[in-house]
Amino acid sequence: MTGDPRDVVIALLQLAQSYDCRNIDGLMADSWLDAAHRAQWKPEAAAEAIREHYAESTDRIMPGHITARINADRKAPRYRPELPTAPPATAEQRAAARALYIPTVRTHGPRQPVSRRRWVSEPSTMAESGGKPIRAFSGDLGTILGQLPSNGRE
Repeated sequence: MTGDPRDVVIALLQLAQSYDCRNIDGLMADSWLDAAHRAQWKPEAAAEAIREHYAESTDRIMPGHITARINADRKAPRYRPELPTAPPATAEQRAAARALYIPTVRTHGPRQPVSRRRWVSEPSTMAESGGKPIRAFSGDLGTILGQLPSNGRE
């Protein structure tokens, strides 16, 4: 937007006001300014979008209507034809491609056999951990819930 963007947006709002008699306040100007900044409106294109909208519709125009009209009027990207498909690879080309991935030098040392032994910590007494462990959940849920006190609820 050229010039002071707020003045341009207020001019656009005044153009819309000439069609729908809206009351323009600071909050409306700020929200339209934000929409204009996000969608990168050009003042001439936005004014033309407002005029086109009211030429076709009696609905109150919102910033989204302007953005949609501006985007619809933009030129589509230049057409580029699809790239032709490559011919199938020959046996020699496939062999050359495989040769690129055949390892010739080992980058790591020899593999060590995997040890399946687990490290065992010192045996502990259950005294410091609070006694015999209790399983968190076992059995049928209905049986367990039936054993809970109901607290007077049925």
